Amino acid sequence: MPEPAEVAQNRLDVKMSVARLGRVNTVLAAVVVILVVLAAAVFIGGARVLPWTTPAEAAAADYDEVKSVAEEGVIAFLDVDYRDMDPRIQAVKEISTGTFGKEYTAIAEQIRQAAIPAQTVSKGKVKQVGIRAIGSKKAVVLVAVDSVVTSSQTAELKKSDACPYEGARCSKYRFKVSLDKTKDGWRMSDLAGVN
Repeated sequence: MPEPAEVAQNRLDVKMSVARLGRVNTVLAAVVVILVVLAAAVFIGGARVLPWTTPAEAAAADYDEVKSVAEEGVIAFLDVDYRDMDPRIQAVKEISTGTFGKEYTAIAEQIRQAAIPAQTVSKGKVKQVGIRAIGSKKAVVLVAVDSVVTSSQTAELKKSDACPYEGARCSKYRFKVSLDKTKDGWRMSDLAGVN
């Protein structure tokens, strides 16, 4: 027969075990609630609510930036307005790097001097963009653009099916844009016409 002190001790041990088990259950319940809330947040908000970037998200961000910079670069290159060339030239310089950036800077004044007497105004509109190749530091993008140019030399041109603007010349261009990844992001390192 167990001693009354032993019985009391066993009862105390059982009560303490039940109390510990209750605390463990409470902690487990709290963990489950937190996991359910996090799962719901990810389900509703998607991966963007997570505090890290997956390799696929990083690659998608590079693709988006490469396309955006290529479009922006071609549009900046085709944007000419003889009345206000400085911000247009600066826009091309800011998005350029390497040899292309140096070459463009070297001819920027010639572009300005040609645009003023001819009263040239040019605008481009991107029609299609396709990434030809992309790596961690370099990318090649093809950009199809429609351009409308007005100048003293186009003043006599009439509207047509090919160009629905009076006094303008409409052209279609395809450019191969090479990009390099710099500390400031993707920048145009070359721009070439494609047949």
